[in-house]
Amino acid sequence: MALEEHHTHRLSEATDDPKWLRAISHLSTVLNRIAAFAAACILVFMTAFTLLEICLRLFSKSTFMADALVGNGVAAVCFLSAAWALEEGFMIRVKVITDRVGPKIAWACEFFTLIAVEALLLFMAHYQWKTVYKYWSRGTVSETYLPIPLFIPESFFLIGLGLMALQIIVRLLRLLAVGHAEERALTL
Repeated sequence: MALEEHHTHRLSEATDDPKWLRAISHLSTVLNRIAAFAAACILVFMTAFTLLEICLRLFSKSTFMADALVGNGVAAVCFLSAAWALEEGFMIRVKVITDRVGPKIAWACEFFTLIAVEALLLFMAHYQWKTVYKYWSRGTVSETYLPIPLFIPESFFLIGLGLMALQIIVRLLRLLAVGHAEERALTL
């Protein structure tokens, strides 16, 4: 395998979607990209903040907030970028079983997997919404040097769950309408 092939991958766009599914998929793509951009901005902020904290500690100073802000930032980056990573084909997928069975069994496995994942995401989103609402309505803040309203970091998880649920719905609709669930195929 050539060196260039090893470091690059090719994404093939799904082009056989009906018009109504393309509209839903486009909405999901736009939201995923906005969230991924926000995650990238948070990552840049975390890096800059960590460098600031290192410089301040050279002079025996501190913001006393690095652990709280960077910890919340790491969670935000993970949850906000997850749906984008799934859509772009950057999540690891093990296809040991589905590659060895016929197309009907592979389709059924994909269908039941998508249904189970969607149910789990909606279940988690339901309880996360309760948590965010509770923190917001009570005005709960963190017990750190800078009191941060707790509904803000908890909202990143809720948004990430919502985006993942929408992405799974797109895949499920694609599976039902077109016969396959792949958004794009990642080939290494």
